[in-house]
Amino acid sequence: MKRLNALAQKGQINENASIRDMHSIIINADIDKVWKILVNMEDWPKWNPEVKKVTKEGELAEGTVFKWVQGRTHGVSQIQALSKPNLLTWTSKASMVKRIYVWTLESDEGQTIATVSASFQGFMVVLAQNHQKVYDELLSWLECLKNKAEE
Repeated sequence: MKRLNALAQKGQINENASIRDMHSIIINADIDKVWKILVNMEDWPKWNPEVKKVTKEGELAEGTVFKWVQGRTHGVSQIQALSKPNLLTWTSKASMVKRIYVWTLESDEGQTIATVSASFQGFMVVLAQNHQKVYDELLSWLECLKNKAEE
């Protein structure tokens, strides 16, 4: 995980991973509002129906560990980069799959451009994940974030 943590700390995914994807969406809300929703992890289940539970160990900071349940997957993640209100990255290990998630937010005339990139690798990646599943998951996250921020 050291190599993946180093990439995530730079705001990068693993371009050599078996599965990688990136999507963006325009959100009709101020960047600070979107940031607050995104980093309040324990509330993710309230606006993303795929997320069943999130518990965070301590205050939100680089190095903070959080555990989550999404569908049938139980994961342990660690925040690698946190730069309000533009960058949030974490690494995860779940179901023998190592992951990097990179979220970036960009302000544009009162709107926010939210982008999420992810890479998945490991022994079980071809059994536990596939590109379509990752594609759908990232789009769903963005759409749920947009819906919550535009309420």
